[in-house]
Amino acid sequence: MSKKYKTFTINEMTASLGAEIVGLDISSKLSKLALRELNRAWLDYQVLFFRDQPLTPEQHINFTKNFGELQGPGYMPTLDGYPNIYVQEYPTLYEGLVSDVDWHIDASFLTKPLKGAVLYSLDVPKVGGDTTWVNLYEAYELLSKPMQKLCSSLTAVHDNFHKNLINVLNTYGAQGYEMARKATPPNEHPLVCRHPETEKKCLFYSELMISHFKELTNEENDNLKEFLNNHIKKPELGCRFKWENNSIAFWDNRCTAHKGIFDFGQSYRLMHRVAIQGETRPKQ
Repeated sequence: MSKKYKTFTINEMTASLGAEIVGLDISSKLSKLALRELNRAWLDYQVLFFRDQPLTPEQHINFTKNFGELQGPGYMPTLDGYPNIYVQEYPTLYEGLVSDVDWHIDASFLTKPLKGAVLYSLDVPKVGGDTTWVNLYEAYELLSKPMQKLCSSLTAVHDNFHKNLINVLNTYGAQGYEMARKATPPNEHPLVCRHPETEKKCLFYSELMISHFKELTNEENDNLKEFLNNHIKKPELGCRFKWENNSIAFWDNRCTAHKGIFDFGQSYRLMHRVAIQGETRPKQ
């Protein structure tokens, strides 16, 4: 898959997906050629990584704007004065696991799930805290033909409260849950979708968000979800990124799933994320 680019060089992460961009300063305004090449690399490799890129909030936002309309504020905390910058902060005394320890597609419960996201590390632990991504094109391709046919016939219900209902009720109460439910109702998407730009088929599967498949019985749902949960965890489908301060991951949310690895104990971790609004509803 390796290709030559005029405005930067690429170091591939794995044969499946992921590439590190070298020689491009994304804190400054990029040329039209650099943006075209970067967009092509993004579609080809699905997740791009950058090192040593100190960014101000304005620079983080301006870079992400090159690729679409930004996601606005929601139920997650945002940076003061910057409603498009979501803050992911884990204090020294943080206890318990956060929700994204399961494989997931960001905001797949939306009618138009997010197009992509740019995650920026400000202060990360020296040990642990990696993030992994999986290639959902290959997740589909590795299925047998009969399993591809079955999955292509299914409708998945994506529910933001599928796995954290009890936590939401305990934290915000019944009234808070009712307000959150109205703001983020479940949505139905085909399990197998076609990427709107590459037109390649992918397994649009989010372990964290999918509650069930409409067409199946409870027993069939349990069995298929267990199979798919294990399927997308195959090492050959993914790549793993070790964070350093001022590192960036820029992923295509339409054809990847990802998972944070929370193996850094009580160490402090601060990340900023700017996401790109979805432009299309997933279609077969």
